[in-house]
Parts: sequence; structure tokens; C-alpha cells
Amino acid sequence: MPPSSNFFAELSRSLQAVKDSPVSRLILGWHASFIMSDDGRAGVGFVPDSRLEPHTSRPIHTASLLTSTLKELASLYVSPFPQEFAAASAACSVLLPFADGGQYLDAVMTCARGDKVAVLGYERDLVPFMRDWGWRAAFFDDCYAGRTDCFPQEDFSRAVREAEWVWLSPEAIRDRWLLSTQNILRGKKGCFLQGPGIPALPGAFSRLGVTHLVAPLCDDAGKIEAHISAGGSAWLCESLRWRVYIAGMLGAQNTCKSGFM
Repeated sequence: MPPSSNFFAELSRSLQAVKDSPVSRLILGWHASFIMSDDGRAGVGFVPDSRLEPHTSRPIHTASLLTSTLKELASLYVSPFPQEFAAASAACSVLLPFADGGQYLDAVMTCARGDKVAVLGYERDLVPFMRDWGWRAAFFDDCYAGRTDCFPQEDFSRAVREAEWVWLSPEAIRDRWLLSTQNILRGKKGCFLQGPGIPALPGAFSRLGVTHLVAPLCDDAGKIEAHISAGGSAWLCESLRWRVYIAGMLGAQNTCKSGFM
């Protein structure tokens, strides 16, 4: 069975064991998605970059999203369509949330200081942090190719072989890049997979070669919803606390945080 099948099979098994709920609100913003269930749980997901792939809505997809439960939306994590993946990633963040804890970004990211880091995607709100961490980062994004340290995306696979660390967005799951590169990633000092919208799956990501998971914890669902509805970036939302977790040492919690109640 190929790695992609193993990963999605494990995701499906984990989703079967958690509590489902109808969805009361679903927002697909410019830079993130937001979901609220009828029982008060909320989560944030990943929206693919519209500059790389123009966002177009399909009537059949929209109609399905509006009538789906959390689990039904989460099952769309296998979908390559931006609209469905954005909804699915938000649902996964509710059903398989990261436990409160983890380590602060600035306390962890110095581990790659001075090393070469291959970064898939050029997220403008994140780049300044990487500069501050002292990384020798090279970015790979077709929309920004030609900027300082930014190159065509087709060169990313070659750069990964030369880099000491790798940084990936959930786009690497949607386009299946992450699901076929374990041997390359295991030869690195480490690989970061950033959220939002990545499920807390014990061991699943570490078997793919990921060593660190970067995910937000939510403090105030109302403020987060307003921020994302206005087209805001998840990296600049004051009610999202970004944390770093060691892949393979996670425990998904199935109770909602008091901030969502």
C-alpha cells in the first residue's frame, strides 16, 4: 500500500473514533478557513494560495459543503479542489485538535539557525519570522519567483536534497508531495509541517519524515472568526497562539477548549 493510502487510511480511522456534529458556520477566507459546529467546537483551516490556483466555486461542491457534518467535511481532506480542502482542513482541526501545550515558535526555531532551509511557498507574513530566526531560507513559489531568495517551484525537489531542513505548508499534503518523499526527508536534520488545518495524528506525520508540527491554538473563536472573515492571515491573528510539537509524540484531544464555549 502506498504511503498516501496509509496516511489517509489512518486519518479515516481516527475520524471514526471522535464525536461528529452538524456545522453551524463555515467561512472560506482569503488566507484561512473557519468552522463552527452546532455543539460549540471551532477550528481554523488552510486555504490554498489563489495566486497559484485561481479559486473557482463549483455549485455541486458548494451545495455539498452546506449540508455536511464535521466528519463528512473532514473526509474531503483527500480532495485536490481548493474549496473542499479548505473546508476539510478546518473540520480536521476541530475533530483532531492539538492539545494545549507545545513550545513557543521563537524558542524552537533557533534549532535551524545558520542552516540551509528549503521552504515550499512564500508566505509574506511568515518570512520576517524566518529571517529573525537566523535561517538561510530559500523559498520556492512560482508567484514570487525572482524576489530575493525565491525561486520557481519546480526547483524545490532539488533544493530539498541540498538543504539541511525543510519547511512545508499543507499544500504539500494536497498535492501529495509529502506523501511520497519519506526517504529524502529522513536524511535531513528535520522537517517542519505548518498549519493551520493539520490534524493531530500520533505518529502519522513522523512516518512521512516530518519531525515538527507547527499549529495554532485558539483562544477566542469569535475574534478568530471576525479576523478570518475580513480576509486576515492566520499568522497575524492575536487570538491564535502558534506552537511547535514534536511529530510522533502527539495525543489528539477530543474535548473542546473553554475558549470555544
